[in-house]
Amino acid sequence: MDLLAQVLVIVLALGFFAAFLVTVVLSRRWVREHGEPEEPPLVDPELTRFGTPFSGIRTRAAQLVRDGRAADDPATAYVAHRLAERELPLRENPWRSRGYVLLPMAQTPMVIHQSLTTADSAVFSLGFLTAVLGLTVVFGVLAERHARRRRANAELALELNRALAAQFDRARSRREEVPE
Repeated sequence: MDLLAQVLVIVLALGFFAAFLVTVVLSRRWVREHGEPEEPPLVDPELTRFGTPFSGIRTRAAQLVRDGRAADDPATAYVAHRLAERELPLRENPWRSRGYVLLPMAQTPMVIHQSLTTADSAVFSLGFLTAVLGLTVVFGVLAERHARRRRANAELALELNRALAAQFDRARSRREEVPE
């Protein structure tokens, strides 16, 4: 039983390491096809006109973008439109974070198995690693679903607030053109 457990731990570790190598290759290919994602500037001068990120209008606009809803007034629609525009181009390399998780998971079976030497502890370590793998897969799937839903909501908010935001922008540019 102990030999079988040791072989299973080694196979599990090699499986995690192989998965890590696959994510490295896929990550490099993703970067080659899409390029490194650019972060937007930390401070958007257009949005600072509406106060801090915790001001009322920006908080409401951020909530509208998260929920994929339209604003009632042109100023909030403009801020929501700007926030959605800032959020949409952010395409994260989906393989990088998965690789960061898989490398420690590849080393964990060996470390646990070396620290536990009895047959019962080997079975425990296999059960523990299986639970860790299961939780990692579940959380990975949930995180991916959340990211897709957030992106879809941002796209919807961008579309719904486009007309009111353009109306606000035109009114503001007319006010700036008139000399006082």
